[in-house]
Amino acid sequence: MSDFGLIGHPVEHSMSKVMHEAAFEEMGLEYVYGLFDVEEAELELFMEHAKFRGLNVTIPLKTAVIEHLDEVSPEADFIGSVNTVEFSGNRKIGHNTDVLGFMKCLEEAEVELEESTFLVLGSGGAGRGIVFKLAMEKHRVYNFDVDEMKCARLAEDVMEKVGVRVEPVKVDGIKDTIKNVDVLVNATPVGMHPKIDRMPVPPDILHPALTVVDIVYNPLETKLLRYARQRCEKAVNGVGMLVHQGAESLRIWLGQGPPVEVMRKAVLERLESQG
Repeated sequence: MSDFGLIGHPVEHSMSKVMHEAAFEEMGLEYVYGLFDVEEAELELFMEHAKFRGLNVTIPLKTAVIEHLDEVSPEADFIGSVNTVEFSGNRKIGHNTDVLGFMKCLEEAEVELEESTFLVLGSGGAGRGIVFKLAMEKHRVYNFDVDEMKCARLAEDVMEKVGVRVEPVKVDGIKDTIKNVDVLVNATPVGMHPKIDRMPVPPDILHPALTVVDIVYNPLETKLLRYARQRCEKAVNGVGMLVHQGAESLRIWLGQGPPVEVMRKAVLERLESQG
């Protein structure tokens, strides 16, 4: 029986089990972390019977899970996205640690933030949190999603709550938009294992002044990052975000600081062994 776990679809690619169980071992805790493939139609029943110490939530459930919780932290409620669930007594409490993980990832990679303009691909759970945070930091943000309505709703939510205009981009506008962007963020699952031959944008629109951040971490180097290393100023993978959002989840669940570098080492070793 699992004490902690990850819910979403798909989950077989995830490094969360490897990462968290490495942390538990280092901390002398005999906890088990499970991976649970849960689609949105199955979510209500799963959450109704869930008996855990804590859960992480991944695509496509980060917004859908909110209605099945008893309480949501102010930040997660403001953003409208939950990736961590704390079980406290009989209450399920939602948190967002994606935003902290993303910002720490940028900090570690020394991504220039001051006066930078961003294009965020994806308006879902992770993309939503990233767009909100960048808007709160007063960056100029463009956002693209294949679901134009979702993209438009996110822009409306940010304007209403933050008072900053996020500019929705349609597919035929990406090429022109990216010319004026400093940082491209892929917050979609495009390029993720097993469909590693896919890219969210064509390689010929990447430019030398661009920093590319791909929050996908499996594979370690996506096709997008492979081209970005050849053509762009900087290319950043999603391992830093994964590790730091996971570490913050552990702080919430356990009330103590986790071994961040042990977690990072476990993820990198597993990914590198997969080639």
